[in-house]
Amino acid sequence: MTARILNSELSTIIQDSKRKNTDLRNAAEKSLADLKALPNTSDAQVSADLRRRPNFVTPFVIACSTRNVKFAASGVNGLLRLVVSGGLSPDSLKDALQAFEDCVSLVLDVQLKVLQAIPSLLQNYGNNLDGKLLASTFQLCFLLHGSKTAVVSNTAAASLQQLLSSTFEKVAAEDENPPSADHVATIALQNGSIPLHQAAADAYYLLKDICVLTEGGEPKILLGASLSSSFGLELLEIILKSHVDTLVEHKEQTYLLRTHMMPLIVKILSEKASFNLTVRAVRLLRLLLRNFISAMIDEIEMAMSLINHLLDLNTSIMWKRILCLELLKDTFDDPQLVRSIYALFDEQKDRKNLIVNHLASLVRLAAEKPALIGSGQQSSGLEAQQDFSADQIAVELAGFSGPVGTSTAESNLSRPGISTQWSTLRVPCIDHTDKAESPAIPVTYPYYLVLTCINGFSEGLSKFVLPFTTPARTKSKRERNSTHDSQNMPQPIVKEGEEPSDGTNDSRSEVQSSAQGKSSLVNPLALVDHEMYDQVRISALIMEHCWPAFLATSSTFFNASLDSENLHALIRSFQKFTQIAGLLELTTPRDALLTELAKHAVPVTAGRFMKTSNSAVSKHRGRDEDEETDSTDGEGSPGPGAPGKAQKVPRPTPTPIAPRNLLCLRALLNLGIALGPLLNASWMIILESLHQVDVVLINSDWRSVQGHWEPPKGLADRNHEGKALTTDAIGTEMRAVEAVMGRLYESTSDLPNEAFFQLLRCFKNLIYIVSGLRDELPKLSKVDISDRRHARLGSMSGLHMSDMTASKTLMLLLDSFGHIGQNNVARMSRQQASNSGWSIISELLVDHIGTPNENAEVRISAAQKLNALVNKLAVTTTPESSQEDEGLISTCLETLSAAVSSLWRSNSTTSASSCSLEIHLMELETLVSILEHCGGALQSSWNTVFLVIVSIFQNTGGPMIGDEKRHIGLHAFDPQSPKLVRSSFTSLQLICSDYMTELPERCMVMLLDTLYYFCSQDQDFNISLTSMAFFRSVSDHLRQDELFDGENESCSTESDILRFIGSDSGSVSRSIIWDYLLLHLRYLATDGRLEVRHGALHTLFGILETCGDALGVVAWRRFFRLICFELLFAVSAKYQEQENADGSRWDETCVLAVQRVSNTFMRSLKAFSGHGYFSAIWHQLLAKFGELLDAGNLGVGQAVFDSLAGILVELSGVPGFPKSALGSAWAIWQDHSPAEYKLTNKVDNQDTLTAYLRFIPQLHSMLDGGFDPVQSETVMLRLKSCIIQSTPIIYGSDVDEMSQVQRLALRNMSLISTSSSDMLIKLAKEIGSLVTMAFQVGNAKVQKGKTFVALSKAAMDVLANLVKHHCNPSENFTAPLLAIALHSLKIPIQLKYKWKTEGKGTPTWKKATSTALSILNTDLLRQCTDSAPQNAQELWTAIISISNAIAAADTEACDPEKTDILADQSFDIESFNQLQSIIIPFLGSIPNPSLHREYMHSLFTNSLIHEPHPDDLPLTPNHTLLSGLATKHIGRVQALPPTRRAKISYVLLDHLFSLVTTHDPSAAASASTTTESITLARAAAPYLILRVGVVLKAYIYDQPLRGLMPQPLSQKREMRHVLRKVVGLE
Repeated sequence: MTARILNSELSTIIQDSKRKNTDLRNAAEKSLADLKALPNTSDAQVSADLRRRPNFVTPFVIACSTRNVKFAASGVNGLLRLVVSGGLSPDSLKDALQAFEDCVSLVLDVQLKVLQAIPSLLQNYGNNLDGKLLASTFQLCFLLHGSKTAVVSNTAAASLQQLLSSTFEKVAAEDENPPSADHVATIALQNGSIPLHQAAADAYYLLKDICVLTEGGEPKILLGASLSSSFGLELLEIILKSHVDTLVEHKEQTYLLRTHMMPLIVKILSEKASFNLTVRAVRLLRLLLRNFISAMIDEIEMAMSLINHLLDLNTSIMWKRILCLELLKDTFDDPQLVRSIYALFDEQKDRKNLIVNHLASLVRLAAEKPALIGSGQQSSGLEAQQDFSADQIAVELAGFSGPVGTSTAESNLSRPGISTQWSTLRVPCIDHTDKAESPAIPVTYPYYLVLTCINGFSEGLSKFVLPFTTPARTKSKRERNSTHDSQNMPQPIVKEGEEPSDGTNDSRSEVQSSAQGKSSLVNPLALVDHEMYDQVRISALIMEHCWPAFLATSSTFFNASLDSENLHALIRSFQKFTQIAGLLELTTPRDALLTELAKHAVPVTAGRFMKTSNSAVSKHRGRDEDEETDSTDGEGSPGPGAPGKAQKVPRPTPTPIAPRNLLCLRALLNLGIALGPLLNASWMIILESLHQVDVVLINSDWRSVQGHWEPPKGLADRNHEGKALTTDAIGTEMRAVEAVMGRLYESTSDLPNEAFFQLLRCFKNLIYIVSGLRDELPKLSKVDISDRRHARLGSMSGLHMSDMTASKTLMLLLDSFGHIGQNNVARMSRQQASNSGWSIISELLVDHIGTPNENAEVRISAAQKLNALVNKLAVTTTPESSQEDEGLISTCLETLSAAVSSLWRSNSTTSASSCSLEIHLMELETLVSILEHCGGALQSSWNTVFLVIVSIFQNTGGPMIGDEKRHIGLHAFDPQSPKLVRSSFTSLQLICSDYMTELPERCMVMLLDTLYYFCSQDQDFNISLTSMAFFRSVSDHLRQDELFDGENESCSTESDILRFIGSDSGSVSRSIIWDYLLLHLRYLATDGRLEVRHGALHTLFGILETCGDALGVVAWRRFFRLICFELLFAVSAKYQEQENADGSRWDETCVLAVQRVSNTFMRSLKAFSGHGYFSAIWHQLLAKFGELLDAGNLGVGQAVFDSLAGILVELSGVPGFPKSALGSAWAIWQDHSPAEYKLTNKVDNQDTLTAYLRFIPQLHSMLDGGFDPVQSETVMLRLKSCIIQSTPIIYGSDVDEMSQVQRLALRNMSLISTSSSDMLIKLAKEIGSLVTMAFQVGNAKVQKGKTFVALSKAAMDVLANLVKHHCNPSENFTAPLLAIALHSLKIPIQLKYKWKTEGKGTPTWKKATSTALSILNTDLLRQCTDSAPQNAQELWTAIISISNAIAAADTEACDPEKTDILADQSFDIESFNQLQSIIIPFLGSIPNPSLHREYMHSLFTNSLIHEPHPDDLPLTPNHTLLSGLATKHIGRVQALPPTRRAKISYVLLDHLFSLVTTHDPSAAASASTTTESITLARAAAPYLILRVGVVLKAYIYDQPLRGLMPQPLSQKREMRHVLRKVVGLE
């Protein structure tokens, strides 16, 4: 690319100079030829080849020298390309620079190309640019800098800066590697001369010429260069800023600074120079002050004195003062510079006190215009909002009152008060280097700078001194946690538009750092051997001589109006300054600074308020000593009126505390943390200030004061917003103060003993002062009041306060005292209570807890502090038991017990009672904490533990632990509150789960009583249940080392057990304790709560299940007598008492009790086997069961009968069981049928009846020979009663399936003995009644909802089986049995299609038809007919009825969609034919014509296919059968519908014909058979004639009327069938 560009430029020059410049053309052609002759391999190779050809540049130099724009452009381009690529020969540099200089005055593009070449010259030929070449380069840049074109001038300035940096960098490189060449120059100085090498000489002459040019003189090497003063000062600043080390090492450079630069600066500052020059001069002075102070002491002294002089209001203009203040601000921000100035000037006797004088000037400056900074009696806050007017700001300034005369349109520049919003510049004046005029400066900007100066001054000292006060060490875990807590403290409010101040965190971290090492604080002045001791000493001197000025300035700003950020910065710097004074052990400055800070921590009118109140109260009480104290102590102004006069002094309203007061208080507390070991009696300043702030907050409702504030016009709209902002600010700061207070109390644990006792003495003094507020306050221990020299405000002994205010004051004092004690628990745990302060703290707190007349808040506060101390003191012990730890724990527990005992000294009001409850709750929580940590270390203190636990049951009338007489279950143990129950139970839970093995035997009794109390209480249901479970744990613990054989007859009654438990003799046997446990559970089983009762039952019998195998027969007997039977009696009595009100709940308990007692009885059968105790226990058990059944409860009845059934099952396997004992069981079943219970609506007795029915089979199996007749009849009655009285199935029906009761009752019918015919007949009747039960409409005993359909079907099978099994042709009872069965079966058959309730499967009538046919057979019928025809009448009546029922059917009543009539007709035809085959052979032998007529009438009626004419049938039964055929009537022409069962009608018609048909005489038949046939034919003939006559008569009368109309088809078919049958008769 380089070759191409050069080729292009040379070609352009040749083309442009053909006729105009021959020399230029020839030179260009020669260079072009040389270029083309070079091997064009790469740009680097081309550049290297051209670098060896110095004449190659000639055409470009000639082109530039022509100063023709066209030629010069090509020439500059070529030179630029050669410089950039490095192809310019070093020998041609001079010509190239001259060529560039020739083009300086040409067009803009050429000038920019020239400037573009300078960086490449420095890069590629920097080592060749020295001496005159360097000067030429600078001249070239200066010439271009003088251009009127801004881009050229600015680019040239940048190039100059680059050249300067390059020049001085070569000096630094030359110093590192000195050249071997000779020196090129020798510079004469004030005290001699210095030889210089080339780079140093260039830098020297360059710096000197710049200084000379800036002053307006003639340069030495930069000939022809012109330089403005402003730009010259800028270049000098660049040199001073970038090459400090080089300038310091070269004396000739420093000499130039002293002789040329410093006079220039002083001249500019002294004269009325422009703003721009003054800014540059101040910036140079700042650099010289920082980096060259030791090299120019005299000059610096003169310049800084001038700066101090310029701060005077009358000696300089505003912006110049600002520049001086900004210089001082930067100076004070550099602590090392401040120490250097002090050491070089203030510490020297022959020098001026620069630091002291500057601070004094700041004092004067800060106070010169108080109105501008909003100075008043106390600093007030400013709101940083965009829409604030000057009126609003003026109103918010403290001390301003009256009308505000400032215009609301005034700008921020004239606003009073110091704020980062309107008191600062976005860019400081000292940084306005490019401005000709100063910016608009706010009127409060100077004071903002003063404030910043003192803040920087304090920060600088603290950063240097603080690290020397604490030896380096690794933070402990507690300290790391404390540091973390301090970092999480609430931050001050940051208003919108402000940046959060990170200085607060720095302050806190520093204070925390100091607090961590406060036990070993080191005075930095004691580090004599430290390498930085001189600097520390200087810092101490600065503190000692400068603190008055710092205090005065800070005080001015404390009384000014500052915004949040500036106020934080001021307080932070003041805190650090005070901390340094304390660490350096400068007592006077420290106390003065602490007092100043304390004064601003309390509102200014608080002192007057207290003095006024003191005067009034003193007069009222007549206490002269109070008046003397008020007149001598404190700094507040006296109250209105002369002391001693009888005038009534009004009580002024205190000024509400402001956030800035709280900030000062927080700083004061931080100082207490940092300087704790060094404060000694100065603690009183901090403590008294803190307490006075508390008093002010208590006595003044600042919210109401804000509400009464009436803002001027213009502020009404933001009044509420301002109040909210103030509220938030105070709330935030209050939280911050509380956090710092916590750290302060925590820091007391690291105080040395002497410092700690001094703190306690100060607190005692404060307690003494406050104790005079109320006569009722209990007297404390002796208080040393000798040291009052640090009391800042007047005595508060006469301060008039309301009871509430005094209580709150005392509460705050107790809080502080408790915090100190809590943070010194480790100290107390290592020493005895009397020597560690524990006795004083605990007695004081307990006394306040138990004072009934004390304010509730005070009592609660005292309790909180005591509990925290006790808890923390107990935590200091180790989990392992030791004698020292046990003594410490015993002390803690006794303190808790004393506190609890003091709560109920007298009957108090409701509010006091609630207070006592709350305190009680706290004591219980503390007990939990102690047990969790060190419960394993307790040995002899368990009694105290249980006393505290059961203290919640005081005043309830129940037996307490330790009572001589015990009456378990006779009292209700109702605690005062559910919260007390939960908290106390937590301790009990810990004991039962973790420490039960640690309890002595006697304490086990206390544990059982305590568990009983908690189970009996009704405040917390879950706790009652959980306590119940612990009884089982106690039982398991008691059984670990002992098996219970129960042979101890001395404790056979409850009174014996209670007597042993309550005796004062030694330990109690574990067996007796176990019996005592069972008694507790027995009484809990009668608790008023269902779940508790059931839990007690489960627990009680669960224990028996676990240990039952270890019990002997005597123990079982005692258990049943004392526990089971008494339990059943008590439960039954409770149920009967509560039956009307809550019987549904107690019956469940009865059920559970019965079940568990029965199960336990079954477990004990093995022990009772063969023993004489069994009979008595068995009869007592059944008696108790009978008493329960008498109540008539279904659930109880179910449980009893289920239990009895289970017991009988177990008894069946016990050898030697006396059968006589079953009589009692039969009596229970016989006399307590659940079917007789009176039921209410929506009650289901199915389960109870099921249990009742399940019991009887088991009882039957154990009876020898089963039931006797009387018992059998009773059983049948009870079974039928159960079926009838059973309730309908819930969510189901007994249509398809029987209910459980029906199934069991029908099954139990089989238990009836059928050995006798009478019992068999009775059984058949009962079963038959079950068959017909579903069809007994209107039975009052049958409940709605029951159908008995499934039962009827099942009973048919049972009945059929009974008949088949017992009917024998040889038995006389066969006919009655068959008659009973058939009579039962005929009813469902007769109700065919009329009975609508049918389920799935076979219809009832079909089932009855099949059953009836199944039990009938020829043999039985023959035997019944032949043996006793007269006795068979009932049987044949039933048979004829069944036959009629089969043939008949009411098809109009059926549902055609659900009924298949044709299929039913086929079934009936088949059944009819089967029945006729059985009965026809024997029907004629029955000597009962009425039966025959009934049978034939049924055949005739059901054989009718079409409805006959009414006249054709007999009008009345008295008429002869055929009389209707002789009547005449009008024929019918309408078509008669045939019957829907025409097929069976034809069958019946055919059967009529068959009955009258003549049998073959040749057939073998007996005479009796012939007689029977004739009998049936005679009976059937009239009906057959009538049947045929009806058909024929209808045709005779109807057909003539039809004419040609054919006869209806069905009638025609019927007539043809009849005629065919008639013709076929023989």
